[in-house]
Formats: sequence, structure tokens, C-alpha cells
Amino acid sequence: MKRNDIKLIAVLTIVALISVVAVQLLQRSQSYDDGIAVVTHGSTEVLRIDLKDGSALVMDEEEVVSIDEEAGIYIVKGSYGDNNTVTIGYDNANHTVRVLDEVSPQNICQKQGETNTPLKPLTCLPNEVVIRIETPLPAPDDDDAIIY
Repeated sequence: MKRNDIKLIAVLTIVALISVVAVQLLQRSQSYDDGIAVVTHGSTEVLRIDLKDGSALVMDEEEVVSIDEEAGIYIVKGSYGDNNTVTIGYDNANHTVRVLDEVSPQNICQKQGETNTPLKPLTCLPNEVVIRIETPLPAPDDDDAIIY
């Protein structure tokens, strides 16, 4: 290997590391402890989970199997196989949601981790379940702009 090749590899490695750190910082700055986790199955909005306290609003009762707000466990129907469900967990300490249990070929849905940011939706394609975070609405008395 020539000296210029080593320099090029070093520069590309540094740029890659800076990019990864920048994305992580952006995700952390866009996390919302008071957002809403919107759960959809197919094209139907099924459930809305308030990240402040874990309370749930059922949008489609036929698609929701069970809700245990005290334990932070929400079970909705999935599409992969017969009688399949997707179990969603709410973490009160971090104000995040994650997929706890589901049936799919490689269980990728569970491996995605937790989220409370609109920049990281949880997508479970075999089950057609998507969990996306909506930002909280501003208070009515919040100013849109301040002019001096």
C-alpha cells in the first residue's frame, strides 16, 4: 500500500466517524419525552401512546388485542401468519417505546431497539406494523415568532 492510500483511508474513516456521531447527536436532540407514539397496522391507525405517561388511545378496537397501561404492554394484531400479534412495550423511565415480541423470519422488529424520536420510526414489515413518533403540539399561548 502506498502512503497516499493510507492517507485516503484515514480521511474516509474520520469522515465516517464524524457522520455517525452527528447522526446520533441529531437523534438525541430530536427526542421527545412528551411525544405521541402512533401505531399503524397496514394503512389503519390502531393506537396512540402518550410518551409522558404511557396512556393509550385506541383508534381501531378490532386491531388491538389487549392493553395493560400499568405494565406498559400493548398488543396489536400483525399480518405475518395466523393469529399473529405484535407486543409493544412502553418504558416509563426513558419515555420510549419498543417492539417486545413478534413473529417474523428474523425478528428484526425486536432488534430495532427503542425510540422516542421522529427520526427513528420502528418498522415491522412482515407484520405491517409501523410505530412513528409525533412531536407534541405547541401550547396555544406559545409565540410563533418574536419580533423586536
